[in-house]
Order: sequence, then C-alpha cells, then structure tokens
Amino acid sequence: MKKAFRIGLIGGFIAGVIVAIAMDLAFKDALGGSWADAVSHDLSIILKRPVPSSSFIVLLGVIFLVGIVGLFGALIGGVVALFLYKLFSLLKN
Repeated sequence: MKKAFRIGLIGGFIAGVIVAIAMDLAFKDALGGSWADAVSHDLSIILKRPVPSSSFIVLLGVIFLVGIVGLFGALIGGVVALFLYKLFSLLKN
C-alpha cells in the first residue's frame, strides 16, 4: 500500500506541474498574463515599487507557486492511488 501511495504522489506531482505550466503557456494571453506577470504585480504591490517580470525574485516566486500546485497534485494523486489499490485488491479477492 505504501508503494501505491508513493507512485501516486510522484505521478500527481508531475501531473500538477505539467498542468500548471501548460495552462500558463496556453492561456497567458486570454487570462491577462502569465504566472510571472501575476507574481511581478503582487510583489510590486507588496514592495511598493515596480518589480520587472524578468527579475530573479519573480522567478523564485513562480517556482514556489508551481511547487505548491505540484504538492497539491501529489496529495490528490496519492489519495487516488490508494483508492485504486484498495478497489483492485477488493476485486481480486
């Protein structure tokens, strides 16, 4: 059961990161900007001075946000993998 949960964690993390990056690339014009633009805007408000979207701190913020999305995906993937493991073990018996 631990193995199924770990596989689900890894798969969910990878899927979450891929979905976050794909949405950023596909919808950045339709939604008004990319992850970097959003982080830059928020940092500009917090620091009360303009922060360019090509800044190093913006890149760190984007990595942090995509990591949070990946961790959320990992949690969901682990739970789904456990559910599927239990389901298939019940069907096998």
